[in-house]
Amino acid sequence: MFFTPLSIIPVLIGVSIASIGDVCRAPQGSGTCKSENSCMAGFTVIDACPNDPVGIKCCIQAACKDNSGQCLDKSRTSCAGGTWKTDLCPGGDNVQCCQKSTTPPKPPPPAAPVANPFVDYLRRLHGLAMGYKGDRPANQLVMEWLRHEEYNGIEWKALIGGVDDGFIEHVEKAGISSMATFKDPEYGLDVKISHLGACMNGVFVKGPASGTDTNRADVTGWGGDWMTFYGEWRRDSDDEPKGGKYCLDHMCNSVDDTTFKLRDLVEDADCYNVGMHLRANPNLKIADEMERVLAGGYKTRMKSFVEGRFKDRATAQAIAKDMLLPGDDVTVNAGRIRLVQQKGGFFVKLPLWLSDEDMDDLTKGFADRLFGIVQLENAASK
Repeated sequence: MFFTPLSIIPVLIGVSIASIGDVCRAPQGSGTCKSENSCMAGFTVIDACPNDPVGIKCCIQAACKDNSGQCLDKSRTSCAGGTWKTDLCPGGDNVQCCQKSTTPPKPPPPAAPVANPFVDYLRRLHGLAMGYKGDRPANQLVMEWLRHEEYNGIEWKALIGGVDDGFIEHVEKAGISSMATFKDPEYGLDVKISHLGACMNGVFVKGPASGTDTNRADVTGWGGDWMTFYGEWRRDSDDEPKGGKYCLDHMCNSVDDTTFKLRDLVEDADCYNVGMHLRANPNLKIADEMERVLAGGYKTRMKSFVEGRFKDRATAQAIAKDMLLPGDDVTVNAGRIRLVQQKGGFFVKLPLWLSDEDMDDLTKGFADRLFGIVQLENAASK
């Protein structure tokens, strides 16, 4: 995501006044004050919810240090379908890593070809684009329609150019309204169509960067999410000073409501994969490519994206670092500062000021998290 309006960052309430349902913080991580008996998907720590009745403790949900499973209280919870591993979780001896032998069952993929409302929507848009007398490719016009309501402000126009207003009017006259979301068949998440279209548009018109460099196409997708996620880490750095651990605990999961959650990664992966295919093969249609993804291509989307854009862990770490540091593009440099400050505050420590050690730790966490997700995907497809 990129250049969203500044928001007021809530004042974090200290643990000394935490109450039931509030966020609580402890050396082992952040959690929620709740009944000990209801903390079945994590583990509890004492003295982080001091104002609450007996039996109310800080329930922390944390991934294992190597991102191979979930940290659970072995004395209270079973590791059904998996095995317990020690030395991978914070807390006492009772808190151990539950490593599943396989990922949770996923809904069976639909038979291909699949009738999907979003695919049908894209086909209608593509048909209108083919009949529109303009100078832009039909696939690009469809992407511009998908993003035009939320991602066509002055910053986006500076980043990848504005939409074709004539085509927008053409679609509106045809009686087609915007579709907000569609259900992802793999994770069951509501994919945000405007973000998917904006990112795909960036990849399509700007193309890939070379080597370990980054460019505007990256900013429209994973790069913009990575910048705001950095700001969130700096905002929370008093509680978690290690950027690598913050990545493993909070990046690209379905629990934390960060600006780089699992839904964002799904959108970033699909927009990159589809955008690159369409850019390299002008005769392909956006509807056909998305149908391929939704009919089973999603089973290898993370591998295609991560290995296609980042190659390997060392390269991914270098690319993540380049995305955070100033370069020759003044538009991206200005946007980076704004996005980081949007989440971290005006006086946030910018990435340029990080020590080499902290930057290496942070970007290693980024790479480990992405390739860990690919490993889970590979295991699920076997």
